[in-house]
Amino acid sequence: MSKAVSINPFVEKTYQDTYELLVSIRDYISGPMQGEAEVLEAPDQLRLTQELSRMTRDLTDAMAWLMMQKAIDAGELSQEDADAEPAGKLGENSDEADEPEDAEGLARLPLSVRSLVDRSRRICAMVRQMAADSNKSGN
Repeated sequence: MSKAVSINPFVEKTYQDTYELLVSIRDYISGPMQGEAEVLEAPDQLRLTQELSRMTRDLTDAMAWLMMQKAIDAGELSQEDADAEPAGKLGENSDEADEPEDAEGLARLPLSVRSLVDRSRRICAMVRQMAADSNKSGN
């Protein structure tokens, strides 16, 4: 690309935060997870696996939407083409609202995982709001 491209700084910052959190989750899974999971009861081990899977899925969806926005900003993709892609429809298939919050179950997970869950929920909520705002404004 030969010309300078203006990318929304909020999208870029959220993209970087999402990427860093995905790396943190990867590092947790390949490092301390094994030792921390061994001391948990079987239902909490399952909960740990579910939370890590959910975070990875949700953050990957968020990352896809953010990458689409970057491509639109860079002129590599039109808004119409982006709207036709599954990544352009962030949150439409989310079942998160149907799942009751299990604060007790979450509290039994290691603090490091609860921190990752909290960060993931904040980023995903922010990206869903960005997507909703984008849809309202017609972009």
